[in-house]
Amino acid sequence: YWHTCDVCMISANVSAFSIGKAVGRGGEVPMSWQYSGTSFSVVSQDSLPKGITWDGTYFWLAGDGTNTVYRYDSGGTYTGFSFSVITPYDITFDGTYLWVLTSSDRAYKYNLSGAYQGFNFYFGAQDGSPQGITWDGTHLWLVGRSTGSAYKYTTAGVYTGTSFSLASEEIRPEGITWDGTHFWVVGYATIAVYQYTSAGVYTGVSFAVTQGETLPTGITWDE
Repeated sequence: YWHTCDVCMISANVSAFSIGKAVGRGGEVPMSWQYSGTSFSVVSQDSLPKGITWDGTYFWLAGDGTNTVYRYDSGGTYTGFSFSVITPYDITFDGTYLWVLTSSDRAYKYNLSGAYQGFNFYFGAQDGSPQGITWDGTHLWLVGRSTGSAYKYTTAGVYTGTSFSLASEEIRPEGITWDGTHFWVVGYATIAVYQYTSAGVYTGVSFAVTQGETLPTGITWDE
């Protein structure tokens, strides 16, 4: 499932879709066949959620408004656990560690107890406006708004030289996730989600989140 976190001045929700989860700022997302009808509020913790990930047990929300990462159970209940990160833009889980992408153009490594592991790497050489990060089982992929592209990195923070453009579909990508077979990218220029192969080829599959959602900012897969 997807979840879209819709944040407005009054409420913030993570909303489930039939194929995944996305996080964003705006209003309610009454999707047609994609929206599952399931959602949970995060407004009590942060009114400016920027990214979301799933670790197999919990959701982790990157809150830009409070400079904090928050943990939720599978039912969407805040567990009371959080840790501080300055201007977190997105978050992903690699099976062992959390990686938090920040506005400093760097990705920082944390354990599940929220302890910084003393390692980070710079993304700005590829794109100076980092927005999304995901894990494909082997590598980290980072999305940048300036170039409208996704870039492949090792966990040692080394750029592999592999990238693919999203610009034909979305010039302002906000988040990326991997479902085990495909990448999914959400953006707010078109306010839609797009599917790509593992080689970065657009499959032609997409869906809009325009019905009430105007600023989608992140996406994750929970299965």
